[in-house]
Amino acid sequence: MEAVLTSPGLPSLPAVAVQLLEESRKADVNVGRIAELIASDPAMSARLLRAANSSFFGFRGEVASVSRAVALLGAGGVVSLALSFSLSDDALQAGVTADAYRAYWRRCVVQATAAELAGDLPGTVGRDEEAAAVAAAGKGDRFLAGLLCDLGTLALLKAFPAESVAVWAASEDARVDPAARERSTWGFDHAAVGGALARRWGLPERLALAVARHHETPEALVAASAGGLMPASAGPLVRTAALASAVGDHFCGPDSGPALGRLRTAADTLFGLKGKALTTYLEDVRERAAAAAGLLEVDLGKLGRPADLLAIANEHLSELATRRSVEADALADRHRRLEAEHRDLQQQSLRDSLTGLYNRPYLVDALRREVAVCSRTGSTVGVIFADVDRFKAVNDTYGHAVGDRVLRAVAGAFAQVLRRTDVPARFGGEEFVVLIPRPTEAGARAVAERLREAVAWTCRTVGGITVNTTASFGVALAVPTDLPDAADKLLAEADAAMYEAKKTGRNKVIVRSLLSPEERTLHGAVAARRFSRWLSASGAIPVRDVGEALTDLTPPDVALGALAREAGVLDEVQTDMIADVQQVGERFGEAALRLGLLTLEQLAELLARQQEDPRALGAALVARGHAEEAEVEALLHAHAAAGPNLIPVEQPAAVA
Repeated sequence: MEAVLTSPGLPSLPAVAVQLLEESRKADVNVGRIAELIASDPAMSARLLRAANSSFFGFRGEVASVSRAVALLGAGGVVSLALSFSLSDDALQAGVTADAYRAYWRRCVVQATAAELAGDLPGTVGRDEEAAAVAAAGKGDRFLAGLLCDLGTLALLKAFPAESVAVWAASEDARVDPAARERSTWGFDHAAVGGALARRWGLPERLALAVARHHETPEALVAASAGGLMPASAGPLVRTAALASAVGDHFCGPDSGPALGRLRTAADTLFGLKGKALTTYLEDVRERAAAAAGLLEVDLGKLGRPADLLAIANEHLSELATRRSVEADALADRHRRLEAEHRDLQQQSLRDSLTGLYNRPYLVDALRREVAVCSRTGSTVGVIFADVDRFKAVNDTYGHAVGDRVLRAVAGAFAQVLRRTDVPARFGGEEFVVLIPRPTEAGARAVAERLREAVAWTCRTVGGITVNTTASFGVALAVPTDLPDAADKLLAEADAAMYEAKKTGRNKVIVRSLLSPEERTLHGAVAARRFSRWLSASGAIPVRDVGEALTDLTPPDVALGALAREAGVLDEVQTDMIADVQQVGERFGEAALRLGLLTLEQLAELLARQQEDPRALGAALVARGHAEEAEVEALLHAHAAAGPNLIPVEQPAAVA
């Protein structure tokens, strides 16, 4: 850690900020002296006056002098703003770490706002003293604690720029806690670095502890306070920083589902905040963060509404639960090929060196694996093919360096829109491809439209040059067969749709759905019969509780024929007969329908059970305390009663 703390590139405080800190630590703070120090720095004076007159504070009448601003904001508020201004200049960074700096400051603004508003949270039974202590900490302290939560991240970016970006990218790809990856790489994490740096700067110990301990679990923080292992003066600010960090993960992190669970735990354990009160608090954070971003001259981008983020997180939780089974299935296939492919994989890079997206070989391999899994389960696969419009003209007019910037900007636009489960790649030249697992037709079109809008917005100017670059998008959606060329055909259809978009005007989306009317009908019926969907639609169990329970499930690893025998709708002779007469590329269920051994409703019921075991989901709801056993049993009976009759289809008598 000493190498970080002694790095020549480490962020440092201006002399005025250091003097302000020293003045603020005195028992008898001299407000006049603080005003003099601010006035001695013209740039800081100007920013302080702009802040005092901004909507963030909402003072009536113009604040025309530094002394007036200090009187209104208070010594603590002015010192916090001065430190914030000094540090936020690092938001304007260029080079390979530019995205990391922007993401860092975006999170800092959200966390600072969340910490500041924590003082307005209502106390609950048994927590009144804690709530009062948080409120008494002062808005300036709380804002600064949230802003400095991830100070160690800034220090690591300064000391080890390329290595830090690589470590965090690897943790995101592996879906592990970045702090854990930092500890395994360097022997310490950004929280420890931030706490040490805060002490070197001479920040109050309560602030240094808030920075150093904001990643500890809520249970550990409560135990530390109760056991006297944390100074009483620091406890409220540390808990506030922990809540702010969880809010930052929720708004800015890549894993919306798990982040939502951590936020709920922190809010409830540390502040007794849950349900509608938590949603209201998050709405307030979202609104005030926009004003704070303007105050610190940081580009906040677009923050999702809490209600939308909640829906996305619950969908993500369900998808992650489903993908566990898919990934386990794919892992078995990959293991058999691992020895043969190992030497080749060592020679390949998974990433495109210019854009940082996946490269073409990785995308093709991922698509083939997804097609293989979905052909067995009868799920959809979506491919989005994009091509930058008039890219040759950009290169010819401005040169290849600008062309490269445009390609990187397109990749950045994709990163703003896509989910973790999507697979974006640079396919070659100015072509990009995105693999979308198990989408609906409307969902795939919506993703492509968001990508188109993001590219058009992001690529208006690059490097100060107005290029107004757009892209054309083709989308193909299918339930793939198990034929060897299924992945290639899907790519070809998406490519053809993209060229149709080019020919009909550019900067548009063309969708080609390869689903037959029968497949559309079947997929709608399967979705309606999933127990989780039925519970949510009926309102019997809150959507968020269903989403949490889904994370505990592993979809049944059982063949459709075995499920049919278990349900009593087919016998062993019938399932063997279906397997014998299956045509090339025909699925088991399709053959059963063709032979008249299953109805469409029965097939939909079996496929829904193959994706999600109703009883396992019921048990998970009980285990999490979201429902009683008797209640779940009644809901299972109601769900079964609403479904099709699984009595075997009566076959015509054989003619003698």
